[in-house]
Amino acid sequence: MAKLKIGKPEDMETRIEDPAILLEAFQQLFDAGTEFPIKVEGTHTLPYFSTLQSLHWDQGYLILKLVRPLPHELLTGAVFHFLCAAGEQRYEGFINYMGREGYLQYRFQKPPYLTLSDRRVHKRYPFRPRESAYVIVQDAGVPGLGVAGPLVNIGLAGLALRVDRIIRLDSGVRIPPATALFDRGKQFPRIRIQELPRVHLLEVRGATAHAYERGTEVVLGITFLSLQPEEESALKAALEIRDRMQRGQLSVRIEGGPLVLKSGETGSPTPPAAPAAAKPLDREAILLKKLRRRAAPVALVMAASPARAELSARLLAHGFQRLQVADSLDQLTAGVAAEPRRHPPRLVLVDLDVVHAGDAEPLLAVRAIETHVAGIGSLPTIILCEDLDPTLLLAQADRTRFLPHALDAEAEAVLDGLLDPQAGEQFNA
Repeated sequence: MAKLKIGKPEDMETRIEDPAILLEAFQQLFDAGTEFPIKVEGTHTLPYFSTLQSLHWDQGYLILKLVRPLPHELLTGAVFHFLCAAGEQRYEGFINYMGREGYLQYRFQKPPYLTLSDRRVHKRYPFRPRESAYVIVQDAGVPGLGVAGPLVNIGLAGLALRVDRIIRLDSGVRIPPATALFDRGKQFPRIRIQELPRVHLLEVRGATAHAYERGTEVVLGITFLSLQPEEESALKAALEIRDRMQRGQLSVRIEGGPLVLKSGETGSPTPPAAPAAAKPLDREAILLKKLRRRAAPVALVMAASPARAELSARLLAHGFQRLQVADSLDQLTAGVAAEPRRHPPRLVLVDLDVVHAGDAEPLLAVRAIETHVAGIGSLPTIILCEDLDPTLLLAQADRTRFLPHALDAEAEAVLDGLLDPQAGEQFNA
């Protein structure tokens, strides 16, 4: 959502007062059923999302339906500023409150004029806080900043997100959200948009369009940079579904599974196919895999518990015979130092909860694990965690992978790949 202007009506741009144009704009707004924000002029209250319930143009008023009620003490004649999209154009203006019409329905005087808003060319689709659409943004490699928060709105030209967290990617330290961190034009080479309709993951590039405070929140507006054809196609498909949902066409059938489209990929996006049956390994490959599992020292760092006993038993049963188990990273380091003739681990599995506690930033724990393991050697590290915080993927180090505690066949294949010398060369490249 764009930042609503605060100022006197006479300070606005050139007015559009032609009654025919005004009526046409509001008729398009009514037909589209588009949600748009209104805000009490001259206050710092949060905007109200509204839709045009009915038009009574000849009688000089219109009815808006809001998603939350206006205060009962609101006086008749209170001025509201609004920003809306009608057709391909965006308008803003002022309407006067006339009174309550029904449940969440309120009467306003029709606006005497509109002004053009040049902030957006393309229509934006709002998302509610309770929805799962989420955005994580990275401004550079490590060191750099990671920004994360729920999606506020999105269109073909850009998006807005509510900034919930700003994290230093090198240390995992959280920084208080502030508009001063987002200069206009600041570029973000990696933007991950998660859980759009039909699109599970979309990666794009962008730059800061604006950042502003909304009550106690910070909202960051981003303009997309050079969408690739496949990215634009996936986004258009998601927005078309969103548009139909807004119009009340909830019976729209979405064929296929969710798309996963990452920045830089080529070709038209297609739903992920069902997993193909793995090609049978030849006898030599099977023997080599068993030999690597039996010969490679693997360390498991996890607090003593039935879960650790179960995981240890699974690793041993699947051929990881040189398993070293430690309660903590300090215990692992001490064990390696105490036996210098013993080969250090070739792979380390660490439970995130060994370091992470309470409401501390998970990335802080990841950085602590990586630093500690680096003291032992340049080792691939598996961090075990059930709920993967999305910001961790932005800062994923070259030698770090994240897996669930239940190491299924797919997870074991990741371990085998890290123990394979050829895979290790690629891993180290």
